[in-house]
Amino acid sequence: MPKPLIAASTIYREALRLLDEGGADALNARNLAAALKCSTRTLYQQVGKRDEMIKGLFEYYLSGLSLELEESATWQECVVEWAAALRGALLAHPNLSGLIGVEHRGPVIHYVERLLSVFLQSGFEEDLAVRSCRSLANVVISLSLTEIKIKIPDTGSDGVPTTGEKTEYDQELIAIKGSSLQNPPEGFNNTIDWIIRGVELERGR
Repeated sequence: MPKPLIAASTIYREALRLLDEGGADALNARNLAAALKCSTRTLYQQVGKRDEMIKGLFEYYLSGLSLELEESATWQECVVEWAAALRGALLAHPNLSGLIGVEHRGPVIHYVERLLSVFLQSGFEEDLAVRSCRSLANVVISLSLTEIKIKIPDTGSDGVPTTGEKTEYDQELIAIKGSSLQNPPEGFNNTIDWIIRGVELERGR
């Protein structure tokens, strides 16, 4: 009797563990097959090759998260909450998010549709609502990936970087190192606020 195939969800869970513990270099067909005690052929059959698997893994991860926005909140408050939630989701597994390219961003639609419904329920015209969601999604992803990829240097006991010159944003990331993912850097919040103000102005025309 042929050995039953491993469920895709099982493969994704193990792939996420490898990424979290060993980084991008640890995620390859050989390591994954060894951890699951299966053949690489089984992996390819179930989740495809690397790019397809990464997209599927990202979708698997995001689809398992709930995104509840306060129903009594204004659309502006919902945008702030939504942006922080998406940022938190991306930073929770930085090694996965660091692999995400433009071609892998489709699964974010799970989050975008929730925000789109907020705009539409608030009386926005569909075109402005869609453009606003697209801009916000691109900005949140870009800022979060920058935050993930930036190298935070070693610091002394006083928290001052021991090597190299740092930008203002670097210094801010150093200052919040170890803080909750629910506390975005000031630069992140300022950018979201700037987009909100732009949407308010366009809606008022």
